[in-house]
Amino acid sequence: MERLGSCDTKKWRCHFIVASWMPLAVFLLLPELCHSFQALVVSSRLESSTALLAKSGKKKKKPKDGTICVNRQARRNFEILETLEAGISLKGTEVKSIRDGKMNLQDSFVKTSFDGRSCTLMNCHIGKHTMSGAYFQHEERRPRPLLVHKEEALRFKQKTDRSGMTIVPLKAYFNDDNRVKLQIALCKGKNVRDKRADIKERDIKRETNRIVKSFRL
Repeated sequence: MERLGSCDTKKWRCHFIVASWMPLAVFLLLPELCHSFQALVVSSRLESSTALLAKSGKKKKKPKDGTICVNRQARRNFEILETLEAGISLKGTEVKSIRDGKMNLQDSFVKTSFDGRSCTLMNCHIGKHTMSGAYFQHEERRPRPLLVHKEEALRFKQKTDRSGMTIVPLKAYFNDDNRVKLQIALCKGKNVRDKRADIKERDIKRETNRIVKSFRL
């Protein structure tokens, strides 16, 4: 047999070195290849899910704002002049019932004391807690003291006595510290003409928003 030349010998040695180092290189690069493959699969799944959501037209859920209940009749029957945030003194069963959604502000109002130093929430319905005994239960429509400053209570009393206004709770909600708060308002009663004007203005605004939305690109 003819001996291999120097060039052929060098080529054979290079091929041998590459073939011997190939398994080690594959072993070292295997985790990176697996990681890139997983990332590719996850991205493809996310794209498919977003495409399905876009086709179905589903909207994202809005974050909760902590609202417990709203007195809708207040804005319909009264003209809101001034609002104020107030705390409320509650019992343990009342707090549990409120967390279960058993609070109703309909037909409730705020009454100032005779000396104008405090305010009390009247005729507010908080249902009884189902898991508590009869001894620990509360009265559903009992007067509940509000936590307001004396100056604010005195100012509200003066306005209600002189101008014939009333104080109405607008809504109840949980604040950032997870405590029950009330938004009360100094209100003036509406007559039939004012109610009709408000309904007409609301209808015009709703129709305008509908037209603008239909022509939006």
